[in-house]
Amino acid sequence: MHFIRRLLIRSTRTTKYRLQIAILIIAVSSFGLLISTPNHENNTHVEKQVFVSEKIKTVEDVPVVETTPSEPTNCAYRNCPKLNEDVINVHVICHTHLDPGWLNSVDGYFFGVNHDRGASNGGRPYRHTMPSVLTIFNNVMGALLENSQRRFVMVEMSFIWRWWKRLDEDYKNIIRKLMNEGRIDIAGGSWTSNDEAVSHYAAMIDQCTLGFRFIKDELRTCSQPAVAWQLDLFGHGREINSLFAHMGYDAILFGRLDYQEKEQRTNEKTLQMVWKVDENAPESKQWLFTGILPNLYHPPETLGLKSDVVGSLLRPSDVETMQESASIYSRRLLEELEKQQLKYESKNIAVIYGGDFEYEDATQYFQNIDAMITTINNITNKAGDKSRYHVHYSTPTCFLHALSKEKRSWPVREGDFMSYAHRAHAFWTGFYTSRPGIKFYERSLGALYQSVRQLSIYANHVDFNGLFKLGEVMGLLQHHDTITGTSPMINIADALQRMHQVEKIGENLTLVLYQHILTQSSAINLSQPLVFCQLNESYCKPLATMDKFSAIIYNPSSISNQLWLRIPVDQNQTIHLDIDTVKKLSIDAQEIATIDLSPMILSIPIAEQCNQLQELIVRVNIPPLSFQVLPFTTLKQSQKVEAISFSNLSCSIENQNYIVTVDEQGSIISIKLKSIDKNIDFNQNFAYYTSSSGNKISHQSSGLYVFRPVGTDPPKQVNIKQFYCSKRKGYEEIIQVYSRYVHQTIRLLDNSPYIEFEWTVGRLHRNVELVTSYESKDLQNNGIFYTDSSGRSLMKRIRDRRDGYNFTQSEPSAGNYYPLVTGILMKDAKEDLQMSIVTDRAQGGGSVYDGQIEIMIHRRVLTDDVLGVSEPLNEMGIDRRGLVIRGRHLLALTKIEDGIKFFREHALKSVWKPIIAFRNDANNEPLNYKPWSLLKSELPPQINILTIEPLTQENNILTILFRVEHFYEPNEHSTLSKTVSIQID
Repeated sequence: MHFIRRLLIRSTRTTKYRLQIAILIIAVSSFGLLISTPNHENNTHVEKQVFVSEKIKTVEDVPVVETTPSEPTNCAYRNCPKLNEDVINVHVICHTHLDPGWLNSVDGYFFGVNHDRGASNGGRPYRHTMPSVLTIFNNVMGALLENSQRRFVMVEMSFIWRWWKRLDEDYKNIIRKLMNEGRIDIAGGSWTSNDEAVSHYAAMIDQCTLGFRFIKDELRTCSQPAVAWQLDLFGHGREINSLFAHMGYDAILFGRLDYQEKEQRTNEKTLQMVWKVDENAPESKQWLFTGILPNLYHPPETLGLKSDVVGSLLRPSDVETMQESASIYSRRLLEELEKQQLKYESKNIAVIYGGDFEYEDATQYFQNIDAMITTINNITNKAGDKSRYHVHYSTPTCFLHALSKEKRSWPVREGDFMSYAHRAHAFWTGFYTSRPGIKFYERSLGALYQSVRQLSIYANHVDFNGLFKLGEVMGLLQHHDTITGTSPMINIADALQRMHQVEKIGENLTLVLYQHILTQSSAINLSQPLVFCQLNESYCKPLATMDKFSAIIYNPSSISNQLWLRIPVDQNQTIHLDIDTVKKLSIDAQEIATIDLSPMILSIPIAEQCNQLQELIVRVNIPPLSFQVLPFTTLKQSQKVEAISFSNLSCSIENQNYIVTVDEQGSIISIKLKSIDKNIDFNQNFAYYTSSSGNKISHQSSGLYVFRPVGTDPPKQVNIKQFYCSKRKGYEEIIQVYSRYVHQTIRLLDNSPYIEFEWTVGRLHRNVELVTSYESKDLQNNGIFYTDSSGRSLMKRIRDRRDGYNFTQSEPSAGNYYPLVTGILMKDAKEDLQMSIVTDRAQGGGSVYDGQIEIMIHRRVLTDDVLGVSEPLNEMGIDRRGLVIRGRHLLALTKIEDGIKFFREHALKSVWKPIIAFRNDANNEPLNYKPWSLLKSELPPQINILTIEPLTQENNILTILFRVEHFYEPNEHSTLSKTVSIQID
C-alpha cells in the first residue's frame, strides 16, 4: 500500500434515513475501477475460465492463447442445446436488430408510426416503413410458445422496458420462464447498444447499469448477460470492452470490421480471437473473446426467409400434391456453410437469421427456419453414411459456450478496432464531429445528471422517478445512431426534445435539493424557481430585472475547479460581486472586469432579442463535490468599459506559465514556457476541407458517417481579418476575427496551466468541413500521437498504421483521424515536451504530419455517403442560415509528466462541469454563503468518485451505489500512478 487515506462522506442533514453504502472498503490499484454489476442468486461472479488460461505461447510469430474446456460458472450456459460429436454444429441465431432511434424516433419505432407528422398527412401519424417493435415482441413470444426448440435473442433494454410495462404479471412470468430456460437470450443487456467511439465511459457505465438493474429487478434472469452484442457499431474501442470484461461479459460479437483487416483475417481464418482489452487488469479481466460475424447481422444473401419474400417453405411431409421447397434452401445453406468453413477455424458455425425490425410475422419466419433445419438434418446433409452438419436453434450465449468446449488456441488481438472503413476512401471518421451541438448538449446534461444524483444523497430527498427519466434519456443518447449524429433530423429533433424535457426535470429537482441544503431553516422555501441560463450563448434575460441575486455553483467533479464565471450584463445595468460578503466569509472569488461582447458573439442567433451586450468576469474556486454561493448586486445604469480597438501591431499576452505572441497579422508565432524558460515556435489556424462527392478513383462521398475531402491536399487556411489584444489583471486575451463564420478568443487566465482557445463558428458554406490545427516545428513526434479511448485510457496511434493487420492508407487526412472524446496529445521524448489538448465535446482529429494536431470542429455536408440515412448533414440553426456553435480547447505545452497530470485532471473537469443557477434574492431569505462540500476530507489526487447514486429506499434505509476509480495508468506519472487505498466510513 502506498498510503492510506480516509474518505468521509458527510452525514446527512437529518437522521430521517440511515445510509447503507454498498461498498465499505475499497482498494484501488493503478487505473482500477470498481463497477457494480447485477448479482443474482447463486451467482456472485463470473471468472474468465471459458477462454483464458495462464499459458501463452507463440506459433509462427502470431501470439495465441491456449484454452482448455471448463465447466461454466454462469448459469446462462446451463440450458444450451446438446452438441453432436464429429460434425460441424451450426448455430441458427434468430434476432431482430432494433435501433432505439435512427430513421425514426424510439417511440415511432416502438409503435410503428412515422414520427414526422408532416402537413401532407394532416398532422396525423402514419405507419412507418418498419414494423412496430411492440408487434414484433408480441408475435415472437407467441411463436416461441408454439415450438420448444425455438430460441430468440433480445437486446435493447430501452425497447424491452417499453414493452414490459404494458404486460400483466401472468404473461411476465411466462416470459421469465422462457428466459430461464435459455429460449430467450438477453444479449448485451444495456439500455442501448452504445457507441464505442464518441460516448464517454461514465455514460456507458450508467446506461449499462440501467439495463442491468432492469434485468435484475424485472426480468429476473438467473445471471447477467454473458455476451456483448455490439453488431452494428462503426468501430470498437478498447476501453468500453475492458469495462465489459470487468462487468462479467465473456465475449463480444460484432459485425463491422475494417475491410482490410477482415480480408486478412478471412484468409488466415482468424475472425475469432482473444482481445487483450486491459493489460493492467488481473489476468481474468485482461481478455475478452471476440468474434466477427460473417454477414454483419444478416443471414447469407441467398438465405433470406422472410415470409413476404419466400412465402412458406414446404417439407416433403407437409404436402402431397404441391412441390416441396425446403430442400432448395437447405442446399443453399449447405453451400454457404461450405464457404463459411473456409473463414473460421472452428467446429461451430453461426448463421444469423434476422435484420432491421424483422420478425413481425414471427410464426411464419420460424416455420420456414423449422422446415429448413428439419430438411437439412434429415435429407440433404450426408457424406457417405455420416452427417456433415448438425443444424439447430441457438443463441449468442450458447454459441459462445460451444466455442469454449473446443480445445484449441486462439490468436491474440491488441489495440483497438479504430478507425473503421468499409472500403478504400471510405473512412467512417466524419461522425466523430457530426452534429457538434447535440454532442455538447449531451455533455452538459450528463453533468446535471451527475450533480442531482450526488446532491440527492446529502439532501435526503430522492426523486427516483425524476432520476430514472434523466438516466433513461442519457441512456438513449449513447445509442450508436444518436450521440454519433448519424441519423436524420426526425430522430435528432426527438432526442433534443427529450433532452430539454429532462433538463427541466433536473433543474426542478435541483431547486428542491438546494432548498434542503442551502437554506438556513427547513421551514424556509425558495419562493421562486432557480434560473438556469445558456451561458454558452452569453445570454440570461432574467438577470436584467433582478436588483440582487446569487449564483449557486456546484462542482460534481472530484477535482477542484477554478471557474471563470461569465455573467451576461444588460446595456442599462451594472453588476458587481458583493465584495463585503465575499471578504467576510473568506470566499475564494474575485471580480475581474466587465467587458463588451465581441460582434461575433452578439451575432449568435438566439430565440429572442438580446440587450445583454456585456459580460462580468468573476473567478471562483470550487472544491471537489462542493457548493459555492456568490452574492451579486445590481444598479439600473449602464457601465462604461474599455472599447474594442483592433490593431495591426504584434502583441503578446501572459500569465504565470506562458507568454503567447502574435505577429502583425494576428497569428500566433511563439509560446514561451516560463517553467523551463524556453520559446517554442508555434502556430494555430483554422482551415477547411471541401467535401467530396466522389471521383474517378472512388464514388465514395463525404456524409454523416464518412469524412472524405476532395483530393489529398492540406485544408485551405482561413485568413485573419482583424485582431486585438486586451490585458486586464489576471485575464488577458487575443481576439481574432477570421470571417463571418469563424471567430476566436485566445485567453491566458490567472495562474492557469493551459491556454484557452474559445471559438465561435457557424453559418458555414455548403460542403465545408472546418478544422483547427495546432503546430510547432520544435515538436517532433515521429508519427506517434495519443488519443483517449472513451475518455479514459490513452491509445497510442501511429500515422498510417493500424493495430493487428497490414494497413494501406487511401486517405491521408481522414485515414489518420480518431475519436477524441476528451482530447489528444503528442510527445517529443527527446526534448521532454508534450502538447496536450482537451476538448469540450467529442470530436475527430489526429496528427496528419509531424509537430501538428488537427481537430475537426464543425461540418456542413450536402453530399450523401449512401449509408442508409439519405439526408445531408445540413443543420440550419435558429436563423436558417446554418448552425452556429461555440466551444473551446484547452492547450498545455509542458514537460511530459506535467502534461499527463494536466490532461488527466482537465479531461475529468471537461465532462463533469459545474452546474450554475441563479436565484433572485429580492424578498427572499438569505442563503448560506459559506462553502459546503459533500466530502469531509480531501481525496487523494489520483482518485475520482465516479458514481454516488441512490438505488433503493426500503424501511428507511437508502441503498447507495458508490464507484471510485484511480484515473492514472501505470508508469505514466512518477507519483500519481502509484497504487493508493482509501477507507470509507
